[in-house]
Amino acid sequence: MSNDHSRLKQEIIERIKSMVFLCIYCNNQDRMTASVIDFENHYSGTHAIAFFICPDCRNKFAVKIQDLGKVTT
Repeated sequence: MSNDHSRLKQEIIERIKSMVFLCIYCNNQDRMTASVIDFENHYSGTHAIAFFICPDCRNKFAVKIQDLGKVTT
């Protein structure tokens, strides 16, 4: 894996960590953190997949995010 590719993945991880995710199953208003962030290369681009477990209701879900490379800080 090239250093540039590693740097891009780290930037995507940092963007995901800066997002606010709430449980879609219960009324918990506490921000959740992803337990795992994985990457998938697809013909339409790179997708980041973040996995969550709600600390209140213990439901599990994943969020798939396509990185279009257009978000800047």
